Amino acid sequence: MLDIVGVTPTRMTLSVGFAYLEGERLNNVVWALQRFRGLFIRVDAFLRVIVTDKDFSLMNAVKTVFPDATNLLCRFHIDKIVKAKYKTLVAQKNACDYVMEVWGSLIDYPCENSFDEYLKNFEMAYSS
Repeated sequence: MLDIVGVTPTRMTLSVGFAYLEGERLNNVVWALQRFRGLFIRVDAFLRVIVTDKDFSLMNAVKTVFPDATNLLCRFHIDKIVKAKYKTLVAQKNACDYVMEVWGSLIDYPCENSFDEYLKNFEMAYSS
């Protein structure tokens, strides 16, 4: 199943559409996204940013159907990848938890001016 969800400027999510697919092959996902794209009345109303999980057929289908859109990996999946990678490098659970806490602070940094400070904290935690 392909679930298409939108996010409002107030960070509320809404269900935009869904499609039951025969499989997660590229041609199936392209077909579903082309049907979705057909719902837009104006060409300038096409999506500019699309956030996906790490499903390669979905990511490739987005490139095909929405070539001008920026395709980003969702935060949940990024965190999952970082945690899995770091767990292979560090055996101590408390160290891994601390690095993930600092990673969360880096990703949620409040303003561009403080990014370097949060990055430095993450680098220090990662190298410890």
